Amino acid sequence: MRVVSDPLNPNQRLLSALDLGPSWARDAVPRPASRPNKAAEPAALDVRAPRRADDRRDRGFAPRRDERSSRDDRRGPPRGASQDRRFAPPTPEVIIAPAAGVKVLIEPNTDALHLIAKEVTHVARVYSLFDIAKTLMSQRERFHGIFTVDESKSPLYYGHRDHSLWLTKEEAVQHFWKAEWRGDLYEEEEVEIDGPAGNFQVVAKCGLSGKVLGPPNYHAYQSTIRQVHRESFSDMPFDRYAARIVTERSEEAVQAWLHTMKTKLRWKPVGQEETVWLEDRSAVEQHFLNNRFPEMYVATHKVEIPANTPVKYFSPSLLVSFKNAARHAGSHPAIIIPTVCTLLEKEHLPVFKKQGKLYAGPSRPHPIPEETTFADRMEKIVSWMRENPETKLAKLWKAVLPEGENDPSSEWLADLYWLLSQGHLLLFADDTLILPLRRKAEAPAPAAEKTPKTKEAKPRKRKPKKRRKPLLLVIEKRVSDLPPVLRKRLQGFDRTISHRLRLKAQFRKLGHTADDSIDAAENDATDE
Repeated sequence: MRVVSDPLNPNQRLLSALDLGPSWARDAVPRPASRPNKAAEPAALDVRAPRRADDRRDRGFAPRRDERSSRDDRRGPPRGASQDRRFAPPTPEVIIAPAAGVKVLIEPNTDALHLIAKEVTHVARVYSLFDIAKTLMSQRERFHGIFTVDESKSPLYYGHRDHSLWLTKEEAVQHFWKAEWRGDLYEEEEVEIDGPAGNFQVVAKCGLSGKVLGPPNYHAYQSTIRQVHRESFSDMPFDRYAARIVTERSEEAVQAWLHTMKTKLRWKPVGQEETVWLEDRSAVEQHFLNNRFPEMYVATHKVEIPANTPVKYFSPSLLVSFKNAARHAGSHPAIIIPTVCTLLEKEHLPVFKKQGKLYAGPSRPHPIPEETTFADRMEKIVSWMRENPETKLAKLWKAVLPEGENDPSSEWLADLYWLLSQGHLLLFADDTLILPLRRKAEAPAPAAEKTPKTKEAKPRKRKPKKRRKPLLLVIEKRVSDLPPVLRKRLQGFDRTISHRLRLKAQFRKLGHTADDSIDAAENDATDE
């Protein structure tokens, strides 16, 4: 496109001043003249018409925006704009939510952990459980998901032939058409029929898969669209899928569609003595649902699904739940460590803690007693390790091997393997070699020497004992707290226990302690 020099554009003046390009190009093409200074020259020399803002842009052959919009409004939308997805308005992506009420728990596979335990025993090395968990979560073949649904809710439908999982029966039946085991249940045959008759000028195609849907004026056009949407794009809203349909107006496309319509598929159930052909897909689905569905799917509220199952074998919402759980476990491998510990115990592989971290190795750490004697090679290894409790494996071989030997022989390796398998030495994944040591018994703290006291010890002040409340007040309080029904039985102040205590206190002041005198006083009070 030809670029028109505009002296009013400051960016263009800036680029022209940089002298970009080789010297021969700069000499051949004359530089544009700079903008004349209006202050130095008179205004009469400028005979150009005043430029408008619309004239500053290089319009070329394109009409202005206002002309283009008015012209498009008169002509209407371009031909095929409603069918062509290039002219369709942008639609937001559909976000699929996780399945409601479905819990997914990530656990390692038993076979994968068995191989890891076998490797740990074979190489006699110590591995961190966190590293083992990361290794298990690094590949989908090494873990699985456990889907759980509450018993009060609808069950899930599990296909045991291909580990597919669906929320509804309808999804399971639609998966039947894509399953590899469909040929084991129904025999498929293609027969020739008469093609459809009519005047067809346009053929519609799926804009996503390219599948021919047929002319829009064909009687089965709408049912075909619904069928393709249900089988291949059920996770997409139908309106959005219909907006992706494109049309092709050509004789070759129409003839190709007519040729495909001259053949028809029919199905026959396998294993039946009577030859009954099913002419329609809906008839096949109904027959499968009534007769063969329980053979291929199981309704369950808890099921284990391998993580390497193809994504097309899941309901969209179940797949989102599975991905979220796997992504969380991959980012936080520590959540599967309790399950890893349980499985390692079944593999008879010990798990121990060192410096606050969990490790798994061929044996637990067993410090070597001081009085233990070994053979020459082992004694040399143990003696050097006592001087260097934590070192690298290469330094050990460099120190203990005879002169002239760089690589350990099979005898040296066998001795080191025995020490590792017994837990006398610990060899970690990074070739760090550690000698377990016994904990030293802590010496008792020396008794503090008694020093003569120069000052007399001050007598401790005893805290005054709390005086108990008089029994009379306690009983009166309890009587007042009684319910009205029980308090009614104690009508008459003279019959209450507190009255008797008052009389006892009075007679004690007078020197009378006999109960008979108390009873007599009570009788006198009653007579009055």
